[in-house]
Amino acid sequence: MEKAAMVMSAGSGPAHRSPFGDSLRWIAGEDATGGAYSLHERTAPPGAASVPHVHSRVSEAFFVLEGEFTFEIEGRKVTARPGDYVHAPPGASHAWRVASEKVARALVLFAPSVPLAFFEEIDAATNETPGARPDLRQLAAINEKYGLT
Repeated sequence: MEKAAMVMSAGSGPAHRSPFGDSLRWIAGEDATGGAYSLHERTAPPGAASVPHVHSRVSEAFFVLEGEFTFEIEGRKVTARPGDYVHAPPGASHAWRVASEKVARALVLFAPSVPLAFFEEIDAATNETPGARPDLRQLAAINEKYGLT
């Protein structure tokens, strides 16, 4: 990793849709951080939600910017509002749901970095048949390919 200052322009990174009804805009990742972390902006409509999942080697942290999320981490539910920080360490079962009646946004940090290619593949799988439920086996295979199981 180069030891140089970096400035990213607002909205400059690509946005990728997920099967949970949200989108993640890429801010920085493996190229800029040497793989230490990747940073994203999640934008999710009311009712959007993930399924409970575990990352065996990656931590996932959330800093809520707008709206309200309900998180379930290891069976414990917490509501997070703008300015709140939530952390799911490696191995912890976690899920999120938009609890507000308006769009919710959060910064999401994965450490170590989740590669950009992962988000590109998830986006492609999510959009293969617009409006259709994504193939969960295909999504599981993508997660396994990138070590996110």
